[in-house]
Amino acid sequence: MLDHVDVVLARPSEPRNIGSACRAAKSASITRVIVAGAPFDRAAAAPLAAGAVDVLDAIVTTDDLPRVLGDYAVVAGITRRTGQKRKLRSYLPREFAAVARDSAPGRVAIVFGNEQSGLSDEELSLCNLAVSIPTADICPSLNLSHAVQVICYELFVAAAPDGGRSAPIGQRLIASTVDEIVGSLHDIGYPTQSGPQGLPRYLSDLFGRARLTDAEAQRVQRLFADIAGRWRRLDRSTEENR
Repeated sequence: MLDHVDVVLARPSEPRNIGSACRAAKSASITRVIVAGAPFDRAAAAPLAAGAVDVLDAIVTTDDLPRVLGDYAVVAGITRRTGQKRKLRSYLPREFAAVARDSAPGRVAIVFGNEQSGLSDEELSLCNLAVSIPTADICPSLNLSHAVQVICYELFVAAAPDGGRSAPIGQRLIASTVDEIVGSLHDIGYPTQSGPQGLPRYLSDLFGRARLTDAEAQRVQRLFADIAGRWRRLDRSTEENR
């Protein structure tokens, strides 16, 4: 699903973060991680790569980041700093996820900087776009592996069929769902025209905003039908016992 996406770690200083980054990447079906910089202690990284030791073992290391990035159609630098010498505009993770999805089969590299200093101006200049993860001013910087997790999650959701969720029902099915609910409420004597617009209009607007799926709409219909059925049985039992 994300075979065209690679995670690139530029000058990571903590091997345990590399292990955690491998795990975060694999959880989003990204299995290729590249480390640019000095060799790292794989033994120290392994405990944090639970379930993704295969990704850790397959890491490609390089001391020539410009050459490696030259093979990609899209190179995204993850940074919270913009400016004249950096990128004037940065994408939100969800915006970038759509770019990465639509770039397939062109290859996409996501470049993460050093834990202490992030991406240098030179490293960011190798990227053709910047991505910034919104954070609170009181703690604006994320751990490297956490940043990898956030970006990879957004990529995974965007790449999933229908954004990872079933398509919402259309107006015709909303109307039939509302008719079923209102009919059930009418059967138990509940007022269905209260308020300036009435209950049917209210429910139609509510379900439209909620983006109900077909399965959800059917469950709501069954719920109200069951309530009406139980009421009728209770009413008959009460009549028989009088």
